[in-house]
Amino acid sequence: MLRVLGAFALWQIGLRLWLRIRPGPIPFGWSWLLENPWRRVYRSPERTATLCGLLPTDTVLELGCGSGLFTRELAARCARLIASDLNPKYLRQTRERSGNAGNIDYLCADARRLPLRSASVDVVVLISTLSEIPRPVAALLECRRVLKPGGRIVISEELFAPEYVPVRVTAGWAAQAGLSRERFAGTVWVYFCQYICA
Repeated sequence: MLRVLGAFALWQIGLRLWLRIRPGPIPFGWSWLLENPWRRVYRSPERTATLCGLLPTDTVLELGCGSGLFTRELAARCARLIASDLNPKYLRQTRERSGNAGNIDYLCADARRLPLRSASVDVVVLISTLSEIPRPVAALLECRRVLKPGGRIVISEELFAPEYVPVRVTAGWAAQAGLSRERFAGTVWVYFCQYICA
């Protein structure tokens, strides 16, 4: 048993170091990581969407929607949701999972070059996404560009994700992008930070 735990710990350390050196999105074949039942215990879609603090009038951009685990719950709390991912296979999966939700648009795009008008969204939500993006500050600057005046960016990370970064790293990226933290919720395991333009 100790050997198994030791091997798992070494694998986790190696994977996390690799992702720090070469950040990138979770490959499509690994969507089981996003969907495993244990993750829903500490990261339920309903609770996660509620903690994002969306308003019924908001236009929301979900960057890195992945398999669509949170998409329906986010869409249920806003006027319009733009579910965006770099991988078209994930977008297809999200569309299938979202069923007949009429307020969701789907966008295949790089977070650092969004094909959206400036000042077009109220909230940008990044759930376990920012740390997967090479040059995260560039992505945050692009998020700022598409935000309406008074808009906000919600960033959430979880310790069990291989690409996890602590809140101080996220805060550093946000500061470089000219954002200031307005709200914090959570723990070291799962945290939510809401940012506004400084």
